[in-house]
Amino acid sequence: MLERIQQSMQGPIMKVILFVIIIFFIFAGYFTGTLFSGNPDKVAEVEGAEITSAQIQQGVDRVRQQMGQQFDQQYATEASQKLLREQIKQQLINEQVIKANLNKAGLTASEEQIKSWIREFPQFQIGGIYSPEQAKMIMAQMGWSEDQLRQYARQQIAQEQLNQGLGTTNFALDYEVDSYYRLQEQSRDVRYVRVSQEDFADSVDVTSEEVEEYYQQNQAQFEQSEKINLRYVRLSTEQLAESYKDKISEEQVQEFYDANKANYQDPTEILVAHILIDNSIDSAESKASELLNQLKNGADFAELAKEHSSDTFSGENGGQLDWVDAIPTSDENPSGTGWVPEFEAAALALNNVGDMTEVVETQYGYHIIKLVDKKESQTTPLAEVESDIRETLANEKAQEEFFAKQSKLNENLFEFGDDLDKFAEQVGLEVQETGMFSESSATGLTANPVFLEKAFSASVLESTEVSDMIELTNNDIVYVTVKEYQPAQVQPLDEVKETVVATLKEEKVRTAAKDFAEQVLARLQEGEDAETLLSLEGLSWSETTGLKRRDTAIGFDLTNAIFNVKAPAEGQASRSVEQLFNGDYVVVEVNAVNYPDPDTMDDATRQQIEQRLANASAQAEMQSLMQNFREKSEVTQ
Repeated sequence: MLERIQQSMQGPIMKVILFVIIIFFIFAGYFTGTLFSGNPDKVAEVEGAEITSAQIQQGVDRVRQQMGQQFDQQYATEASQKLLREQIKQQLINEQVIKANLNKAGLTASEEQIKSWIREFPQFQIGGIYSPEQAKMIMAQMGWSEDQLRQYARQQIAQEQLNQGLGTTNFALDYEVDSYYRLQEQSRDVRYVRVSQEDFADSVDVTSEEVEEYYQQNQAQFEQSEKINLRYVRLSTEQLAESYKDKISEEQVQEFYDANKANYQDPTEILVAHILIDNSIDSAESKASELLNQLKNGADFAELAKEHSSDTFSGENGGQLDWVDAIPTSDENPSGTGWVPEFEAAALALNNVGDMTEVVETQYGYHIIKLVDKKESQTTPLAEVESDIRETLANEKAQEEFFAKQSKLNENLFEFGDDLDKFAEQVGLEVQETGMFSESSATGLTANPVFLEKAFSASVLESTEVSDMIELTNNDIVYVTVKEYQPAQVQPLDEVKETVVATLKEEKVRTAAKDFAEQVLARLQEGEDAETLLSLEGLSWSETTGLKRRDTAIGFDLTNAIFNVKAPAEGQASRSVEQLFNGDYVVVEVNAVNYPDPDTMDDATRQQIEQRLANASAQAEMQSLMQNFREKSEVTQ
């Protein structure tokens, strides 16, 4: 029966039917995924605008480019990478929320505003002057294209318009300015006595019962983290390469140099300048032709580029672009100059410095190109690159040995997985020890995030076998076994007794100082004389009149404490006990508060206070507005 079914499947009709069925399932799967699941790459949506995992990856790539080698150290583990991606996602959501609401508000920016913003962007300036080279360097570090920069500038300008709108609508009333001035410029007549903790240090004792009780009630403070001692085998190209450097002969260096001489030849380089009139400008081609005629009649190329070029960055530098290798784009050299074909062909056709093209049309608009400078090809002498060649050859040999030994280690993991010494012996590596360490005390190799994460994982702690390969980097691997493990435990009282005694004594001293200060305050509040009580501790009152907030003669912490005390009713005193920054206490008696007359305030001071109050009001409104933006925006994630 099966044979008959099989034979019938071979006929032309059945092949057609099968083809139709297959096509049906393909389209069914596509439409189901598209119509019902939406974009599978989408991770969030704000007001209909999608945020995709590709955008998040671009953000990760930008962070990687900015941080360089530090990226792999800071984001080595899966947990840290996941956290970074989540942070970038939330940042993208917030940016889209702001953008959507600014668009709703009708805030935008013109091309002239964008150009002006770019020129005035502080990070693009050197000594307060816009620098095209600085701008390109910053953009490269950020991983931004010019379109992305323009989009960012447009959003920042819109944000500034919103800020200015809020700022110009906020103001301070005269009575608010007067009240603020009176509060800030008031002076106080006070007396005070400082009660130092040191004065009570010899008057307190700590009993063994108190030590035991504190220890039992605060076990978490004395918990010692888990520790581990690992035996390990490490294989890295860096270590292997060091052993090869001195073994590279002069003949090998010469042979490599001769075989790769093309790599040590600097190709001809050219420096060109251009003027671009982009397609968004009315009669762009005519304007470019008009500028070309001016140039032919002796006009200054740099001045016209600065005044008319749509390429903002190069225009500020007389239209100059970066130096490039004068090698046309081809299959052998796909990157070429990096220019679009029409621009490249026209630029490379210029032979002599000062030569200039006719108007060249590209997808960006209309260009006039000038050859500014040219460097002929040169070959770097062997002596200048010998050390680099030795390092290259050593790294090549190290790479070969690394992969050979890595392969052999993985092959032998099953056979010698129960004996790290024999496992290491198969490839001639040394077994080393980390020594006891905890997550908080890890240093060197053990502090590597990947190593640290694996070291305290269940797969290592619960096994007596050699671990699977731990990949620190692409060319640095480790295998480990546990030699000794110490679980988290509470330290014995004998080990922490001194710490407990010091803590209890500090608390008692602080309490004694506070109690004494409050006794002094209580006597004063009851209308009694506190002089006798103060004299027991060798203390006396200090007095000062006309003390202002800005005065530092008695110390900032003491001045701050005095102004924390509420102002007294007329004819009375206001008293309080305040704690100072170092833990001491002070008994304060404010006898009078002297307020300045606002009518004596000069215009500059009044304007300054008005601006300060208006800014504070604007900031509060901005925070409220941003919160409102988020609440009213449709955000799904």
